[in-house]
Amino acid sequence: MRILMVSNLWPPEVVGGAEQYASALSLRLRAAGHQVDVLTLGVAGPDVVRAVKPWPYPIQQAPEQPAARRLLFHAIDMYNPRAGRALDSVLDELAPDVVHTHAVQGLSSLALTRPARRGVAHVHTLHDYWLLCQRNSMVHRDGRRCEPRCRSCVGISWLRNESVGRAPPEVVLAVSQAIAREHEQLSWIVPRLRVVYNPVEVVAGSRAAPRSGGRPLTFGYLGRLGPDKGVGTLLDAFARAAIPGARLVVAGRGPLEAEVRAAGPPVVAAGWVAEDRKESLLADLDCLVVPSQWKDPAPVVVNEARGRGIPVIGASIGGIPELIAAQCRPLLFTPGDAGALADRMQAFAAAPADYRVEPAGAPMDWPGHLDAVLGAYADAIGAATAAHGKRR
Repeated sequence: MRILMVSNLWPPEVVGGAEQYASALSLRLRAAGHQVDVLTLGVAGPDVVRAVKPWPYPIQQAPEQPAARRLLFHAIDMYNPRAGRALDSVLDELAPDVVHTHAVQGLSSLALTRPARRGVAHVHTLHDYWLLCQRNSMVHRDGRRCEPRCRSCVGISWLRNESVGRAPPEVVLAVSQAIAREHEQLSWIVPRLRVVYNPVEVVAGSRAAPRSGGRPLTFGYLGRLGPDKGVGTLLDAFARAAIPGARLVVAGRGPLEAEVRAAGPPVVAAGWVAEDRKESLLADLDCLVVPSQWKDPAPVVVNEARGRGIPVIGASIGGIPELIAAQCRPLLFTPGDAGALADRMQAFAAAPADYRVEPAGAPMDWPGHLDAVLGAYADAIGAATAAHGKRR
């Protein structure tokens, strides 16, 4: 099978889990004998057959852009003719059996409508809220959740979904029940929607018990350093918890990097952690903290912890409660509540063995995930063939 992956970013240009997942899926598909090509928004690489030139700035530079340039970006994200021309060219050149789209902010709704208009089977994975929110996160820039949604997002969402609903993907995959529920308000998506959890890969030799030997109890955070990710809440909670001898390792980059560095010991600012450093950092953790304040659909780092037997303290929001191990559910806390998070950190420090988890491929391992994705491809190809035949 020939598959065209469409993702605005691609490793090594990584902002979130969507592009990491799409790249990992591509590797698995190739190993299974399929041919995979990639179209991105301005990211080149050995697997990328076309990189659409971004305008007015690369998406990974969005946090530092002034308001006027962000408005230009959102305007082009309604209809990006460069993306349309690139997709037409690649579809003509490669004739893929199926297109699989992921995070497409910046490529505009054309990324979701071109395949159907060309009679090509199409599967889309919901990694974020781009179909409901122009910022794709349903939060304000300061991290506050948009409840109710902004009028501008309601209007833009209506226009975007009117377009996509006329030429939609045959199958839409949601990475959690939480994000599926949010999108059920879109009438076109409901009959196409199915939940397929991101895969968990068990890492051989991972520990399944709290570490001993006099080393400090280590909490960790890996991700973007932004208000919506709850980084400020985490720093406040760790200070409140005041656990003797404990330390907090914070890895990532983003607008709150200065605050993390300013916290000082026992907070360790680890900066951006590339893949070759991630394993050693995870091996050093006794407990991962995922303090998201936005409706995080399915943080990849939770699955990375599950695959290594690392307990997780998580915010009770988005897909996080679905993904953490049953033993860790007592450690869930109300998002944004630093006092509650401090209590959970103290509870873990008092009895780490109570939250011991075994490395596990749950809720779905790679073989099961690959079967589900290939099943979605087959269903999309069947539906597209039938629809194209009717049109002809």
